[in-house]
Amino acid sequence: MKKNKFNIAFAIVTITLGLFSCTDDTSQNQSTSAVELVTLEASVEEVESVVDTYSLYALSSLEFESTTDVTGKTSSGKTKLGKGCKDRSGFFPDCAVFEEVTEGDVTTTTISFPDDCEDRNGDIISGTITIVKSTLDTDKSRTITFDVFTVNGYVTNGTKTHEYTAENENGNPQIEGSVNITIETDEGTITKAGTRLVEVTAGSDTDTHKDDEKTITGSYSFTDAEENTKTVEITTALIKPAACKYIAEGIKEYTEAGETSILDYGDGTCDNLATLTEADETVTEIELKRKRKR
Repeated sequence: MKKNKFNIAFAIVTITLGLFSCTDDTSQNQSTSAVELVTLEASVEEVESVVDTYSLYALSSLEFESTTDVTGKTSSGKTKLGKGCKDRSGFFPDCAVFEEVTEGDVTTTTISFPDDCEDRNGDIISGTITIVKSTLDTDKSRTITFDVFTVNGYVTNGTKTHEYTAENENGNPQIEGSVNITIETDEGTITKAGTRLVEVTAGSDTDTHKDDEKTITGSYSFTDAEENTKTVEITTALIKPAACKYIAEGIKEYTEAGETSILDYGDGTCDNLATLTEADETVTEIELKRKRKR
């Protein structure tokens, strides 16, 4: 009888320890997942920064030599740089192909990149960007559509609706508007939806892109392939110097189920590192990734 009591007591202790063990493992897995999700979002931020740069210079720097046909339609036709299209920023690679067509008061600009087109920053670009705008002076809205637009293996689809301002209250050019895109990553397809403002805060007094510095603000929802969603707010503007491949400064807050974690990009040093502080004050250094493993 004593032996049976001992066996029962031992079983209870074993089960109890097992339950505590499972609880600890679950907590650890949740923490790891939070870090992985933020790491994924931060890497996607790097990709979107490249996408924004193409959008910005497409709106601010491209100039087309147009001709008018007998129907009254104005079109430059397909062209490469130096043949009917001028890029004042010097940002677009020679492999980019441009087409601009105006019908009535709507102008459509298409920028296409062949596979393995390497740009000025060493990024591998392919796919198509289409920009639709009104020629009316009162309408500054631009609808930018991405069709399998690929940056270093990350595939972007969807739209951005921007209002382009050549000179804002600070005297700087900017694009501001809504974002609704998907990006294919190694972890599956993610979605981003929200608002975004990109301002050129340094270098806008010259045509070249090489001395530009951009700041990025906004808020949005971020959902991964497993439908884990975080709301993200850029609380301190992200800073992306043209001379650095990575975002060098700024702070973002991630909120999920009432808990907030903070990602700090640092003090302006050009590196691929950022610091994540979770709701429980756990601190993790994460690596920003610009290329898919594939």
